[in-house]
Amino acid sequence: MIVQDFNYDKGKTIALELANEMVKNGLYSRFSLHIGKRVEKALWGCLGELAFAHWLDQRGVKYQKDERSFLERNTDDYDFLISGKVIDVKIALKSTRNAPNDRWAYGYPQEQVPSKKDYIVVGWIDQTRKEIGFYGWISGAQIAKKPIVKVNTFKGYPYMTPNHEFKWGILNKDFEAFLKLF
Repeated sequence: MIVQDFNYDKGKTIALELANEMVKNGLYSRFSLHIGKRVEKALWGCLGELAFAHWLDQRGVKYQKDERSFLERNTDDYDFLISGKVIDVKIALKSTRNAPNDRWAYGYPQEQVPSKKDYIVVGWIDQTRKEIGFYGWISGAQIAKKPIVKVNTFKGYPYMTPNHEFKWGILNKDFEAFLKLF
């Protein structure tokens, strides 16, 4: 599902401001990256969250975002809280012209403890087309049962930290059913 009527350029500008502020105020870097790469990783995550918020707003869904400062902590507690359920939004940068498909593999960082999230929404950003989409969703409990690997089984690149890996094909693609959970 591609997010409709989302202003990509404006969203990216806002996301960059948010990312810079987060890193400046102490956002944790589990990869020990230099500041530029930390901002870049935070930028894409923020942009995905802005697009997801836009999608929720279009549907009239009430939610909370964890917008507390990183001056007192170094990670957020949740991306979205909807009816008491913790939602984590994960975004992959799309590096191919092909549409996402069920064979793609996603690695959810082991240290982010998926069992503490009610649901994880997985999506992508296509920088060339300036579009953001969400492929599907899954429960954190389901991800916690997936094997922990250090290399992506679809493309063969090493993960920077151990990840619970799963194929995109196991994601529930019915976002209307997702909204009915709340």
